[in-house]
Amino acid sequence: MKKKLYGLLREREKDGEWEKFLDTILIELSGYSDNSKTIEYYTLYSKLSACRYLSFKYYRKTIFECMNLFDTLRIDVI
Repeated sequence: MKKKLYGLLREREKDGEWEKFLDTILIELSGYSDNSKTIEYYTLYSKLSACRYLSFKYYRKTIFECMNLFDTLRIDVI
C-alpha cells in the first residue's frame, strides 16, 4: 500500500490521472475487514478522501502522513 501511496504522489506531480488512482486506493481500503477498521484506519481513509481537495503542498504532506499511518495499522484482508 505504501508503494501505491507513493505512486499516487508521483501521478499528481506529473499531472496524470491521479484521481482515478486515488479512487482505486479508497476502494481497496474499503474492502478491509471490519476487524481492521480501527481509529487509525478511519483517519487514513479520511485523509486520503480529503486529498482530492487539497493544494499540492498539503496533498504531498498528507500522502506522507498516510504512508506513516499505514505502518501503524493491523490489517485483516477479507
